[in-house]
Amino acid sequence: MPSPRASLLALALCAAACRRPGGPALAPRYLVGLSPGPSFAVLGATLYADRDLVYRDAQCLGVALAGGREPPMLDAGRVELWVVGGDPIGHVDRSADGRYHAAVRTALEPGTRVAGNLVGSSAVPGHRFHTPARIPRAIQRIKPDAGFALRAGEALPVTWRGGDSSHVALVVTVSRGPADAAQTAWLLTCVVPRGRGRFVIPAGAFPRARMPSDADTVTVTVAADDRVVEEEYALDVTPVGSADDQAVGRFAR
Repeated sequence: MPSPRASLLALALCAAACRRPGGPALAPRYLVGLSPGPSFAVLGATLYADRDLVYRDAQCLGVALAGGREPPMLDAGRVELWVVGGDPIGHVDRSADGRYHAAVRTALEPGTRVAGNLVGSSAVPGHRFHTPARIPRAIQRIKPDAGFALRAGEALPVTWRGGDSSHVALVVTVSRGPADAAQTAWLLTCVVPRGRGRFVIPAGAFPRARMPSDADTVTVTVAADDRVVEEEYALDVTPVGSADDQAVGRFAR
């Protein structure tokens, strides 16, 4: 029979060596969004099904666009947003074609705290955010410059400055011609901490096999994003941007 000392030593070794390795944290997959403008705000939600979520790492989500549109969203019931301690901002229901998108007339000043709620359904459990997000001030995109070049399987450095948001949203579209007119495209969204002033989108986020065969254009949008993450859910507040937030470059396989 092993001695008590030997048993304790075996337990200690197993605690260090037998522990199941944990995988890297992944970006939240259920996203509630608010984009405030000068006199209006856009409400929405991004709720991808597993079959449509082609790429996912700690910061980024990637999907394929067909017919110029994202895949239909999962049904999470009604999405509601409101000013903390104030009035409702509005709500949005899932449309017949699987979209969460609505615009309301309202003016929200920088610094305003907002909260949200997904009512939930059998497809997506309901969730009420316990921590508010704030309306942030804009940031300034530095890189990439207009006319930059990107190849499939290549990393993409992005830099910015200014702002007061917790995070920055990077939206990349790889398409044939302008992103807003493309029928097929690769859509990548990354949300990263603002304070670093830079982020390198990994090469794996542009897998050669997933890039549209006729793609020749890559569009990058860099915008302030105040983000709250609670488990698999995120609340993102991203002000409506300007043309200066966007850079258009060349894409090659």
